[in-house]
Amino acid sequence: MTQLPVGRPGPSLKYDSRLVWATRVVILVAFLDLFMQFPVIAPYARTLGAAGTLVGVTVAAYSCTNLVGNLAAGAVLDRWGRRWPVLVGLAATTLALLGYAFSGTPQQLLAVRALHGLTAAVLTPGAFAVLGDSARSGQHARVMGLSGAFIAVAAVIGPSAAGVVRDKWGPEAVFLLSAGLMLAAFFIYWFAARSWTPVPAITTVHGPNASGAAPRRLPRLVTSYLAALALTVGLGTLVTHLPVVLTERGEPAMHIGLTFTTFALVAMIAMASPLSRVSDRFGRLLPIMAGLALTAGGMLVLRVTAGFHGAILGMGVFGLGFGVLFPAMTALAAELVEWRQRGRTFGVFYAVFSVGVVIGSVVSGLLSERLSETTTLPYLIGAAVAIVMVPAVGVIWHWRPGD
Repeated sequence: MTQLPVGRPGPSLKYDSRLVWATRVVILVAFLDLFMQFPVIAPYARTLGAAGTLVGVTVAAYSCTNLVGNLAAGAVLDRWGRRWPVLVGLAATTLALLGYAFSGTPQQLLAVRALHGLTAAVLTPGAFAVLGDSARSGQHARVMGLSGAFIAVAAVIGPSAAGVVRDKWGPEAVFLLSAGLMLAAFFIYWFAARSWTPVPAITTVHGPNASGAAPRRLPRLVTSYLAALALTVGLGTLVTHLPVVLTERGEPAMHIGLTFTTFALVAMIAMASPLSRVSDRFGRLLPIMAGLALTAGGMLVLRVTAGFHGAILGMGVFGLGFGVLFPAMTALAAELVEWRQRGRTFGVFYAVFSVGVVIGSVVSGLLSERLSETTTLPYLIGAAVAIVMVPAVGVIWHWRPGD
């Protein structure tokens, strides 16, 4: 199949559902890999003899190399197309995951962890670039929303599956399972994309938000990045701080898991439902602003309530905001650029994702250490970032360079 210009998926405008679903498998496996690491990597590093500082460095090494890799991956995807970079990323990540299981020292584990972040960096930008290439004009949010639901599925089953496998067969089995899933995704994607040969093309950007001269599109692309930053600052805050707060308040591990399951389920339902298509019909700006407001609302609920039930409510509201925001901002990023720029666009987009998570995590950790482990200030800061972004994206959206 020859790849056609943006907004025209396949020959004679036919939608290649096989390629799209294979790409969603790549997204699912990539995020399963990420979420399965969460409950395993730090204890595994300690088992190999790593001291506290080296454990932290090992955990962070993935994010550091992944951030650099996201930026490099965009240029690779635009220069050599989508198929081979994604396939090479899947194969290399499979080998990196096998390296975890055979690491014998903390230093070897650190090297493998850094390599893993680098090899996996091409997968998500590559997958979303493919989806952007494949979506029909006016249906980017629908395609992105359903694909984003796979991220939520991974968030629901990844940590719990890793915990079960680790307890029954050991941490090495988690890495071997993840490697097996990655290898399966390689063959699925190879089969679906084996005749997919992108060609250079001068394209016209389609979609309800892509009108106007090229300089006008840049501020709108910036709104997508700013929304992603605000969302992930909040997500990093929740992932880092909420488990600590609930643990200090005496909540069992099962309740902590249920709060994150609530977030993931609400986000998944929102993205898989007709709600994800609202921005295809009414434009991207209002859903982006509404999603930011909902994420801020979820963190404010956590700020003013205490205990398990308040956490469930807050995480549900945050999940709804995620489910409204993610399809709109990813669709906006996809439709504002031509095919030759979409890899770089999503490379930067997911680099911003990583930066936001790191900021939220670090700030939450510092505040918890300096104030108290039950402080609610991190929620307030995360909410403030999202609230400030609501009018900011509105102003930037309507800004025209040179006016």
